[in-house]
Amino acid sequence: MENYPVLRSNMLFRENELVYINRSNELEEYCNVMHCHDFLEIAFVISGNGIHRVAEKEYETTRGDIFIINFDVPHGFFQNAESGNPLVVYNCVFLPQFLDLSLFSASHFEEITTSFLFKSIVPENFTPMPDLKLSGIRLFEISELFDRMYAEYRQRNMGYIDIIRAYLIEIIVKIFRYSADSSKREVAKRNSELIRKSVEYMKLNYRSEISLSNLALHSLLSKNYFSRLFKEVTGTNVSDYIQYLRTEQACTLLRTTDMKIVEIAGQTGFSDMKFFYEVFKKITGKTPGEYRKTSGYM
Repeated sequence: MENYPVLRSNMLFRENELVYINRSNELEEYCNVMHCHDFLEIAFVISGNGIHRVAEKEYETTRGDIFIINFDVPHGFFQNAESGNPLVVYNCVFLPQFLDLSLFSASHFEEITTSFLFKSIVPENFTPMPDLKLSGIRLFEISELFDRMYAEYRQRNMGYIDIIRAYLIEIIVKIFRYSADSSKREVAKRNSELIRKSVEYMKLNYRSEISLSNLALHSLLSKNYFSRLFKEVTGTNVSDYIQYLRTEQACTLLRTTDMKIVEIAGQTGFSDMKFFYEVFKKITGKTPGEYRKTSGYM
């Protein structure tokens, strides 16, 4: 592992303080340089665009991005050379005990969820996202909190440390909230993709026997969860969707071919003629013969 310069808390913190707040252009010797540190950092991009390197990963970054950097994690913000808009970042760096003395040995942002300040609002096993992209009201909320916190740190009016702590707690609570929302969106996106793939499989195999068990197995989900998820995404249950696909194809064959109705039933996955007629009438409001007559096939 490379030896990166270490930015230590005693180099930044004022006497008897456990927090330091700045804009990145006030500490230029650490701009465009990979480094690590012995404190937690919440970095919020104010303006410009560039790259944020964290260990072996790179993130394209712009206004509204927020990053959490743990102890001893090498990282650095790098200006986009082609951009005329300088990359400026608010940095709030602190030791966990600034929030709660019981966190004295903590070195990861995730560990502050054990603090009495956050325990009641953070679900078990919750891990905040390492980076968030904020826009709209969320961008305004965090921008305002950083502006106020930065002003308090510079002005050092009576009680400023307590006010900074209060603002930092609010920022962290909002990070938990935004992360939870982002996690839910990611889960919803993944679930939608699973159902989309199942639907594609059903469209290709509607002539064959399709069971809920097999669909769930292919998606690595339990039958009950898959069934509930399928209903949430498509608005209908698995069996009704299969019958709809088969009836839709039967309609196509009735309109475009002179195949016998019994052949069409077999071609579209219906092995029971009575059931075929019942499903077809339920979905189209007509019998197969009536549908063919009114569909214009000659």
